[in-house]
Amino acid sequence: MHSGLSYKENSNYIRPVYPSLTMYLKIKKEDLPLQILIIALATLGILLFHRISLTEQTPIWDSFTYAQKAKNFWDTVQKFQFLEPQTWVSPLNIEPTTRPPGTILMSYPFGFSDKPNKFFFRSIFLPIILFVAAIWIIAKPYCVTLKDQWLLVALCLAFATLPLFYHFEPSINSRFASPTYWGLVDNFIASVASLATALVIRGVQEASIRLTFSGIITSTFCLFIKPSGGLVMVAILLVWSIHGIVRYRLQHNINIRKYLTFSIVIFILVYGIGLFFALTSNYFSIGNMVYGKTAVRILKQESVFNKDSLQILIAKIHMSLGWHWLIFIFLTGLFSFLNVSNQANINSAKILSVDLISALGVFLIGLWFWIVATDYSQIRYFFPFALICIILLFPRIRHSCSKFADRYLKVITTILVFPMLLLSFLLLTHNPSIHFQHILGVNLTSGSFTNEIKQAKSVIEDANKRKRDLTIYSLGTGYITGVFGGVGLYEKLLHPNLNSFDFQYPLNWITESTFRFSEILSNDYLLIDKPIKNELKAINIFKNIEVSDFASETNLFHAWLSTMNYDDAGLAVESETSLRLLKIIDKVKLENALNQLRSRYKWRKVFLDANPVKWIDVETAKALIAKSYPVFRDIRFGKQFTLLGVFTNHTEDGLTIELVWQSLKDQPLKYLNFVHILDASKNIIAQADYEQDSAKRVVNKGTLWHDIVKIKTSKLNGAKAIGLGIYLPPSTLLVTDHGPSDWNKNRLLLNLDMNQSQ
Repeated sequence: MHSGLSYKENSNYIRPVYPSLTMYLKIKKEDLPLQILIIALATLGILLFHRISLTEQTPIWDSFTYAQKAKNFWDTVQKFQFLEPQTWVSPLNIEPTTRPPGTILMSYPFGFSDKPNKFFFRSIFLPIILFVAAIWIIAKPYCVTLKDQWLLVALCLAFATLPLFYHFEPSINSRFASPTYWGLVDNFIASVASLATALVIRGVQEASIRLTFSGIITSTFCLFIKPSGGLVMVAILLVWSIHGIVRYRLQHNINIRKYLTFSIVIFILVYGIGLFFALTSNYFSIGNMVYGKTAVRILKQESVFNKDSLQILIAKIHMSLGWHWLIFIFLTGLFSFLNVSNQANINSAKILSVDLISALGVFLIGLWFWIVATDYSQIRYFFPFALICIILLFPRIRHSCSKFADRYLKVITTILVFPMLLLSFLLLTHNPSIHFQHILGVNLTSGSFTNEIKQAKSVIEDANKRKRDLTIYSLGTGYITGVFGGVGLYEKLLHPNLNSFDFQYPLNWITESTFRFSEILSNDYLLIDKPIKNELKAINIFKNIEVSDFASETNLFHAWLSTMNYDDAGLAVESETSLRLLKIIDKVKLENALNQLRSRYKWRKVFLDANPVKWIDVETAKALIAKSYPVFRDIRFGKQFTLLGVFTNHTEDGLTIELVWQSLKDQPLKYLNFVHILDASKNIIAQADYEQDSAKRVVNKGTLWHDIVKIKTSKLNGAKAIGLGIYLPPSTLLVTDHGPSDWNKNRLLLNLDMNQSQ
């Protein structure tokens, strides 16, 4: 007899016999596998939270907009409850409207918090829990024996280690081709989609309206996580339809007909209501739709597929689904297919084959959306469809494993659980092995940007000393610059009344990507990601005279600013980590340096259009004036400037206004040129104001320059005229001497409907 412990084998319960615990601890044998799974997942959650708590990173890029959405939502809730009930706004119309309110369930479901660590934790852990729940739901009916349930636990733990769930801090390590980073919702929508799939399939199998309704609601919720959720809804409807048709052909009794009829009605009602609320809100406004299409177009333009791209894509597939798991899914699915095909029961074969047809349909939808509709570089857009396919094929996977488990249960269980054990070990390690992370396809980086975050906070301190917001132009668009910029943006989100810094890239997803001198010169600092210190590398970049694409443009600016003489360019090194922060001291010197760089290379048309030659000679001025409207020639603004001519061009993107100016005396160009877009009543409906000269240089009498103002089509809705004038804050307006005008001759009126030659 064992001392202190005995078991009663003839009971439905495992009862550890401790005198003090007997009356409290009763665990059913059939419940034990599920409880062990819950304990294992809870342990994983603790390890994840501990690891994530090491970071000081703030939300960046997309994850910042999710935090922004949550904060604005909870601010609205607070006002509604305590202060201003009349200010309630639909969550779909709360800014940023490009982010739907379903994201709040993952980001900040219990109220906004200044510390984003729990947000990052939920973005990692919640999708794992939902996906495991989907696996359990779809497979539980097949697990009759206790051995089957233990095998299911092992499979759940195995698939809980899919690499796509474990991408933490953006890593600069070249071995990590991370498809995502914490704070994104791609894994969240993917796991919700998998849960919806499991529910609707179980609903068909059991002819259960309750399960099907739950699946339809869950599927519709995907639309309120990302716009691509609409395509997920289509995929899940396809899955249900295929399973429903097969079920009806095999068993077309009155109960099945009633179930299918009610389910179709529910699909129509729930999907219809979801689409109605989404399409009638700002979430699917014309502006948001145009922005989305423009962003995809720019993404495709900047993404060039080559040999390096193929290697990166292969690496991203491994870091998303893991080649080891893809091979495992293929082999187990193939074994199950061959096994079922040899069965004599034709109906059974049909039932077990419907998952292959469904999975193929979903796979093709996802593949089209990923490769064709968006871009090959964004594999994360395929995640929802990948997890749906896994759920569809999971009964086959479980079936194959159970066949092997009849003889090799311990071996199969060990193989399945090993990735989770290795992952847990890595999470416990202070510096997880890069090699083992790469084998698993995960990125557990956390707390690696301490120096860069301190560097960014020093800029915030500088902003508070100057008592104004500062601006930084980043030459790179990599993760590390995003982490730096996120510090300033998040500080402004938390404390809008305090000073911080804004961040600007040459890539903005609105206009075609290029470096714009006007944007560079309008900033206080320049930021270089990993400055080039190898002169030979820089020389090789400088050898290429033709700058054919944005990538080449970025490399050239990076090398130029890494190796140039900063004194000659009006720059000074403010601080340096893996990032070099340059302070703009003299904007005139910097502009001269930029102009010299432009003169030495052959640039793309988009670059030349974005950086026209501002300072012109007499001959160039005459050629431009010849194109101008006679009624708008030689108009004086006070005793300071003469507008020699102005003309407009309508383009696919909107309206371009070109102006030729001359200075009437030696003076600094410190004024603002205001450009008002006016309706028929001369009310301002939009503005396109700009500085005369971002460097505010002193010009001589007679100096000539050429301004180009581009106005987007979205700003021209209802526009009938353009108002032009010169303004010096806080209240000085320069008076014109002639020409069509209002505001006591302070604003010229350029009528868009009239023939300006008259």
